[in-house]
Amino acid sequence: MLQKPDVVAFSCYIWSGEMVQDFARTIKQINPHIKIILGGVEVHQDLLTENVDFIVNGEGEVAFKEIIDYLKGERKFEDIHNINNHKTIEIENLDDLPFPYKYADKKDHKVVRIETSRGCLFHCNFCHYAQGKLRNFSLEYLNENLQYLFHNFQFRNLTLIDANFNSDKNRMFAVLDMIEKFYQEKALQDVVPQDVRLQNVFPQDVHHQDALHVHCEFRPELLDENMIKKLETYSFNLAVELGFQSSDEEVLKLANRPTNLEKVKEVLALLNKSTIAYKIDLMYGLPGDNFYKFLNSCRFLLQYATRNKKITAHHHMVLNNTTFHNDVERFNPHHSSMVLKTDTQDVLDLYLTKLFVDQLNEELKFS
Repeated sequence: MLQKPDVVAFSCYIWSGEMVQDFARTIKQINPHIKIILGGVEVHQDLLTENVDFIVNGEGEVAFKEIIDYLKGERKFEDIHNINNHKTIEIENLDDLPFPYKYADKKDHKVVRIETSRGCLFHCNFCHYAQGKLRNFSLEYLNENLQYLFHNFQFRNLTLIDANFNSDKNRMFAVLDMIEKFYQEKALQDVVPQDVRLQNVFPQDVHHQDALHVHCEFRPELLDENMIKKLETYSFNLAVELGFQSSDEEVLKLANRPTNLEKVKEVLALLNKSTIAYKIDLMYGLPGDNFYKFLNSCRFLLQYATRNKKITAHHHMVLNNTTFHNDVERFNPHHSSMVLKTDTQDVLDLYLTKLFVDQLNEELKFS
């Protein structure tokens, strides 16, 4: 506020919705002429109050530019896409988007997050990514901007925020090969003096204390032995998060999340023998689930995910613009999206589930 902005924009997530509304109210009290824009996965029309001027639905890059053009008098209000109840469009060519880190301060970053695609091939009822089709940034776009990222920023953690990074294995390896190339170039440049670099020193021979950590999300059924062997060859530390949710077939069916459990067992056996760090996620509070079904899901992981030293379990949160969102009865539409009751569970069941997970993880620390 010290810079006296004309526009303030917020992204709304599950954890920030009420906070953003408080900020908007405070900003309008300080200066009612400042325009407030809300977007993000948890934005909805109920937030369009006297303290909020624009609600952006879907992708925000086009809408934000068009809002600014409107405020400058260069566009009509009715011609702004993706706001309020106006027409919603998707960006067809993702390469038209600027690379965000070209506008970021060139400083040390603990974590750098990039996307190589948007959307998902699958249509899980609980997931925001199920909306729309899968669209990819071109490999040429990624190559140019990954090179820029490694040449201009210092970071040790790179997170690829795609919904299922391994949905196309050839593309996945093409991106990881780029990361490996630029990481090795940077490692050689940072560690080896220039006069030594002129000699026969190969990047793979350079070892330094703070290795790069790359994190991505995989669909476990799409992995196989050859892919895992290839993933082990990279010099950076790869950590994968596996979406699983439940081992119960009825729960998975209701979530429109078909899973081949035998294939998951095979993949976990391969990962257990590999050097790849992994964790596998459960979700409690899904329709059709109950405390005992969740216990069976935990037992599945304890039996087959033997290198997984912690049960990661997320309380089901009903996200906007998902299939489940349209089927819920809210106790209070202006508060938490956390599921408190289903047709097979009440709040006590969900509380017991959380207590069980916490206690189990305490026991696993000493196993």
